Amino acid sequence: MINIKKYFQYLGLLGICCLSFYYTERVALYVKNMNPLMQEIKDVSKIKNISPVNSIIYDNTYIIPGLEGQEINLDKSFYQMNKNNTYSDSALVFNFIKPTISLETNKDKIIIRGNKDKNSVSLIFEKISNLTRYLHQQDYLVNHLINEEEYNSNYELINNSNLKKTYQNIEEYLNKNNLNKNLCLVKNNKISNLCKDKYLFKPSLIITHSNISTNLNKIKSGEIILVKDSLSLSELNLLLNQIKYQGLNIIPLSELISESR
Repeated sequence: MINIKKYFQYLGLLGICCLSFYYTERVALYVKNMNPLMQEIKDVSKIKNISPVNSIIYDNTYIIPGLEGQEINLDKSFYQMNKNNTYSDSALVFNFIKPTISLETNKDKIIIRGNKDKNSVSLIFEKISNLTRYLHQQDYLVNHLINEEEYNSNYELINNSNLKKTYQNIEEYLNKNNLNKNLCLVKNNKISNLCKDKYLFKPSLIITHSNISTNLNKIKSGEIILVKDSLSLSELNLLLNQIKYQGLNIIPLSELISESR
């Protein structure tokens, strides 16, 4: 027969232990939160925490990608800095927050420009030419459309092959060299079967020899610029100077449409 007195003694001891662990944890949490280092991290988080930006969808067809948010992981940041008991920006640990309306869940939509907060544009060329070679020599990161002959270049490439028999070879090459950015140009809103599961895009601005004088002033952050072969080298430099004048960077299309900051 169970000794009732001992049973309640054990039960009471167990309750005391649970309460002890609970209050010990609460005290430790209070001490950590009151630590000057933690207080400094919390103050910095008010400045560095950024809310995500949702993608913008038009007519259920087009999309402008959003941007992920970020917030400081207080506990992990404190753990990193507490080793030296010194605050350091480089020791901050962030959690990244995806937008509620994200490009990743709307890959059937056609990207019509990058997010303006990127402060950047992307240049797309129809093929390898003197223009793309010039930009490559100047260390600009440019994109060009691929075809059967040009798939083995050093440029960042865009999948736009309309020859199914050559497409597999192109795909294998791009994957092997880590160049395949899963991008597909859409013309007249007609989506090829080869574009399945890829990010769809169309230029927001087309620059040609005949319209460069009027289109230069239209360039804004987020622009996806298709540069036609009719452009001369001097006109290309006018385009580059206008982009610089606007304080914009030239980045690969894969980076422009990414929701990473």
